[in-house]
Amino acid sequence: MEIKGSKQLYHKLFFIYTAILVCVISALVIFFINSTRKRFLEQSLRYTEMMSESALSYLEDSSDIAEYIHEDLYNSGMELKDVLHYMTDEPDQYQKYRLDTYIENKLNGYKGIEEFFQDAFQAYGSLSQITLFSYERDEITEYTRDGKSYRRDGDGEFKERLENGELVQEGCFAYLKEIRDPSTMQGKGCMLLGFRSKKFESIWQYYSRAELMVYHDSQTVVYTSSKEHEISDIMEAENKGELEILLGAYVEQAQHGQYHTISYIEKGRASAVPFSIVVMLVLVGIAVMALGELFVRYYLQKLANRLNRILDGMTKVMDGDLAVRIPIDSLLDEERLPAGHAFRCALGYKKEDELDVIARYFNEMCAKLDKHIKKQYLAEIEQKNAEMDALQSQINPHFLYNTLEAVRMKAICNGDREVGKMLYSLAVTFRAQIKEADIITLAQELHYCKKYMELFEFRYQNQFQANVECPEEYLKVPIIKFVLQPVIENYFIHGIRMKETDNFVRIIVEKEAERRYGEGAGHKEADMCEEGYRIIVEDNGKGMTKEAIEAKNRELEHDTMEKHSSIGIANVNRRLKAVYGKECGIHLETGSQGGLRVILRFMGGN
Repeated sequence: MEIKGSKQLYHKLFFIYTAILVCVISALVIFFINSTRKRFLEQSLRYTEMMSESALSYLEDSSDIAEYIHEDLYNSGMELKDVLHYMTDEPDQYQKYRLDTYIENKLNGYKGIEEFFQDAFQAYGSLSQITLFSYERDEITEYTRDGKSYRRDGDGEFKERLENGELVQEGCFAYLKEIRDPSTMQGKGCMLLGFRSKKFESIWQYYSRAELMVYHDSQTVVYTSSKEHEISDIMEAENKGELEILLGAYVEQAQHGQYHTISYIEKGRASAVPFSIVVMLVLVGIAVMALGELFVRYYLQKLANRLNRILDGMTKVMDGDLAVRIPIDSLLDEERLPAGHAFRCALGYKKEDELDVIARYFNEMCAKLDKHIKKQYLAEIEQKNAEMDALQSQINPHFLYNTLEAVRMKAICNGDREVGKMLYSLAVTFRAQIKEADIITLAQELHYCKKYMELFEFRYQNQFQANVECPEEYLKVPIIKFVLQPVIENYFIHGIRMKETDNFVRIIVEKEAERRYGEGAGHKEADMCEEGYRIIVEDNGKGMTKEAIEAKNRELEHDTMEKHSSIGIANVNRRLKAVYGKECGIHLETGSQGGLRVILRFMGGN
């Protein structure tokens, strides 16, 4: 008889493992690419926000500097008088005033407007130029950082710019400060403090992924890194709240005075992953897949060799050779190690898989068949039956409970009271399931519920609070067991807000008010829930919509809930109706703090 080898199983397993490996690695590569895309998106949004903050900070600093210079001018009497005379006097009169003032203050030193502005240039590096405009003389004087000044007559273009509030020039944006005579409060002229707009280019280059635009209320652009959109379109879209739609980007906006900053990054570019990173992830995936294929091939080849040894042994047995023995790999690994049971176990070499079990059982079978041939069949069969009975014995539930209690006491003796408390709560719940009668007291039900919630307190530490309110006279009221645990479990599965720490569950026991049917309807008997009770379980979790609650209540009332939806609550509702009557059961309401309120009605006399 021809015995086939293990090649068919080898190819089948190789195909299955390869398919699983491809699916898993492909999923991991896709996951890492998506995670990288998400990180790039977060980084781009953070850079866009930081760019906006940096540009706004520069505007605020420039505005503060302009305000400081203006205040210093008014706080310096000599410089202020010099400016007022400069703006109102003719050149020869102004020079006479400066000469007289210098002679008068030669001991203390004379300081005019040129020195004041030069000190301002030295103090503030971002200040690029200062322009004075005299209303009476209609004259413009520009001061630069190199200490030079340029005078010219006021032209129509300059005046028109002042009237329209256009304070932006090429490479410069300015703040307008009025200069008035303190004695009459009449405006004598104005001062334009110009600052370098090139700073915005440095900010944009530092955060190069996003685009930056700075403009004035007069529709003049201070700086823009992209000239794709017109400033008029930008301002119109901003007023309509459609700026993100126009730019097709994530936008950060800010404003300081008459200046606006817009930093944005296109949505496609924000989450774009560099091609080199994608290639790297794909190459890593291919490398991992190659290593996985080598491991799978090695493992399956080893498995095939072991199967072939078993098949060869079976072939020899079929030929009548009962002396054949199949080598067991776990025993071979043990023999290669130094002597000492503890050393072998520590290294984890003493292991036995299914094929070793088959080989061992095969060897035992051959030995027993050999003994059977030697007329020891009956004794060996009895021994085998005794062994099988021992292997098939089941663990007694009480033994498991007692063992769990022993583990708890060991944990307490070792000082781990928290683990002991968890084991105690689990043991109490387990004991209630295997020992308690179907009808217990309300005190027992609440006790088991508390122990059940204690297990969740260890799982969700510092994330929720539980409170039980039950008058003492209701504690001895009988109730069917395990009506609260499914409701509490339903909250922890569907209702708890994992990202919050103010979750709470409140259990309140109340006695139902006595109710009777209206006599106008012709009924005299008492309502079903007369002398009844209700347990209210309320939380502040995710809750349900009003429509969903109404639909669930209809299903609960007619006992038509689908098997795959809220099985625990449906089961409790069905049991309450079966034991206490159709008027009792479960009813859902919206909680007082946005969660869910579950009301369980039952009769206390059953």
